[in-house]
Amino acid sequence: MKFSCVAAVALASAACGSGDGAHADPDLGVESSDTGALLAHADPEASGSCQLPDGPRTVHQMKGPLEDLQGDCVPTWTQEELNAGFTRIRDERMITLPENPGFERRIPWLAADNGCEERAQAASYYLTNWDYTTPYYARVLVKPNKRLILKTDNEPGGSVRWTHHVAPVVRVDGRLMILDPAVEPEKPLPIEEWLPRFSVAGEVDVALCRDHAIGDGCFAAAPVAPSPPQIGDKAAGLHLRLTAEWGVQEILGRDPHRVLGDCPPWVECEAEPTPDENRPPTIRHFRTDRLESEVFFPIYVIGDNFVEGVTTVRVTGNGVDEIALIDSSTMRSILLASWYDPGEYQVTAANGAHVSQPVVMKISEF
Repeated sequence: MKFSCVAAVALASAACGSGDGAHADPDLGVESSDTGALLAHADPEASGSCQLPDGPRTVHQMKGPLEDLQGDCVPTWTQEELNAGFTRIRDERMITLPENPGFERRIPWLAADNGCEERAQAASYYLTNWDYTTPYYARVLVKPNKRLILKTDNEPGGSVRWTHHVAPVVRVDGRLMILDPAVEPEKPLPIEEWLPRFSVAGEVDVALCRDHAIGDGCFAAAPVAPSPPQIGDKAAGLHLRLTAEWGVQEILGRDPHRVLGDCPPWVECEAEPTPDENRPPTIRHFRTDRLESEVFFPIYVIGDNFVEGVTTVRVTGNGVDEIALIDSSTMRSILLASWYDPGEYQVTAANGAHVSQPVVMKISEF
């Protein structure tokens, strides 16, 4: 029998990143009509030493150093279930957004900067629906004045900084195993190998939570039924994380249709064509970051067929007519080093005599 662990929460209360925003009420959730899902408090194969709390507990009541973790109540999976469940939760494309219904998406593992709560809850929901025993959540909290730092190729700066982190956890052959493709896309990690990827020993506490991946909650008074990811609101939940994932792929110079489709970084695919300096580049739009539709600074020119060291960008308008300084360049993304005042500009890119069509760039007030 499965127990359920996922609570539906508003995105405003969720930040697996550098912010320290207020948390929502940890007991917000969706009631399940399946009363059977609320009867089992733990994995039936858990050892007799499992002692669940006799009432609700906060993450702060349950947290402690890694060496003091009591994992007997964490659901037990076989090694085969672990391997298959990890691969499926990493690779399955089962989410469609209303604005792009023809393109199925995975859980946004390629947007590590923020959204670990949404990823963990979505993974728990889907694994439960696929008849896996619902995982617990391994929640990592930093001590005062400390930070978690993850080095990753999926961030323009090469690393992200968090105040906390969370991922699904199960027990396999007595070891706590973490399913977190945002940190390690190749395989599940034992918890003692997962933590050093982004934390320093002695600077964090860990809690094993059955019911809550977010806020102050850890154990509810009764198991919380899984609820589907929130994708209906563009400004909240998994929808916002999926939008951010698309944006960061563009900033990184990747083709989102490719990398969020059949060719994620952990899959070997046929190499893409190289840019051709004998053809003009194209400009599609501009970005400042992964979410903003308005442009201010920094300015990323998003397009195609940019050739590093060859492609130039010309900016005209609002009293400006110049070849912009370029900070960095990939085939699909150019980061400008120049600053421009608010206003409208025309931008072209050129590979020598091969010039793109002009595109209007509107710089907004910061």
